[in-house]
Amino acid sequence: MPLVTVVITLCVVGLLLWLVNRYIPMQGQIKAILNGVVVIAVVLWLMKIVGLFENLSQFHIGHDMPLVTVLVTLCVVGLLLWLVNRYIPMQGQIKGILNGVVVIVVVLWLLKIFGLFDYIYQFRVGH
Repeated sequence: MPLVTVVITLCVVGLLLWLVNRYIPMQGQIKAILNGVVVIAVVLWLMKIVGLFENLSQFHIGHDMPLVTVLVTLCVVGLLLWLVNRYIPMQGQIKGILNGVVVIVVVLWLLKIFGLFDYIYQFRVGH
């Protein structure tokens, strides 16, 4: 893709985002979420254009899982958890439980990917 096309696309996306933020009335929280989603989409699009996805997809971990899949999944889960903690009003105890559950699920998923989850079954307690 020509550099001029990339620059024009970035300018158009930036202009559209500015127009939405400036002239469309909405809550600040929704604007922040919209801005975050657009920025992440643009960064992922630039990574694809530059060819970083192809380079990262060559690396596999654990049970033949592409590294890029793991990295993108961790970033998305982290972003969603941050957005929930920052912008959704709920009691501190509920946020703590939600964060704990998400962290446990992610750790179990990573253990499974790296093949360490299978070793947990080998440990026995008692006789």
